[in-house]
Amino acid sequence: MATYASFLKPTGIDYTLAQNSNRSIGLSPGAFNPDAAFGKVYWVDANTGDDDHNGLSPQQAFATIEEAITVSNAEVGNYNMNTIYVGAQSYSETLTALPKNCNVVGIGGKVRIAGVSTFAASSQNAHFWNIQFRDTTSAPMVTIPSTSYSIGFHGCTFDNGTGTSTYGISVGGTQDFVLEDCFFCGNPVFPTAIHITGNHIRTRIRRNYISATTNGILIASASVGYQNYIEENIIGRTMTDPNSSAQMAYGINSLKADGHSGFMMINNRIEAVDAIYFAHTSGTNETDACLGNIISQAGTGASEVDYTG
Repeated sequence: MATYASFLKPTGIDYTLAQNSNRSIGLSPGAFNPDAAFGKVYWVDANTGDDDHNGLSPQQAFATIEEAITVSNAEVGNYNMNTIYVGAQSYSETLTALPKNCNVVGIGGKVRIAGVSTFAASSQNAHFWNIQFRDTTSAPMVTIPSTSYSIGFHGCTFDNGTGTSTYGISVGGTQDFVLEDCFFCGNPVFPTAIHITGNHIRTRIRRNYISATTNGILIASASVGYQNYIEENIIGRTMTDPNSSAQMAYGINSLKADGHSGFMMINNRIEAVDAIYFAHTSGTNETDACLGNIISQAGTGASEVDYTG
């Protein structure tokens, strides 16, 4: 009698099924298909790989991330989760397709994608772990299209490599977008690190180190949505920009013209000329959206709690 534990693959990401590892599934090993239950694992290595390989083992690794995503998207189902392991190399690629139902995991050291990743089509359940994104041209370095669902970046680095990118990441209207434990940097740093557009529901931006010259986080949406959180981020320029000791202009900048911002700002640490700015100031929605933030504003060194105008 087989158990779930017999077929779990060590991806470094916990499967929910691991919580039920002692429950029998009533199948013999010969009848059980782990690929159908848990998805396939693909490997990528720029040095030893070849896109003519099948990608199913380190010895048969693909050479490019793009090829791995293409193959994974063609084979993944709606009820399983593939994994792409990317070896520690620099990949000069322009990614245009988001994976679907897939974790892209950098392993073994620095995994760098050197190129502008403009994901043109929406997708669902795509997560990037331990990847460095580094730009090569003047554009938003990573673009997530609207109507995507459950897209996440975890422990990634966004590096303004050429110093010409307009944004570190630009995110269209999505549901359940997650950006956590990431680092925004560069020489110089981005003009705007995180650019939010469109209607967002349950977006979570948390525990990131965010540096920029003008906007740490720019919420440039006329209609934002609800249940969105910006929490526990460190937003500042002076310690990370090698070209200037000036503060960034806006830590969090919300351009929504009326009503509430659609985001709660909770327990952030911000240093900026204007730490938290709202274009709409006719009510109490702005101050009610801010809880427990510690800010150093306008270069005075004075610490203030919550939004102060």
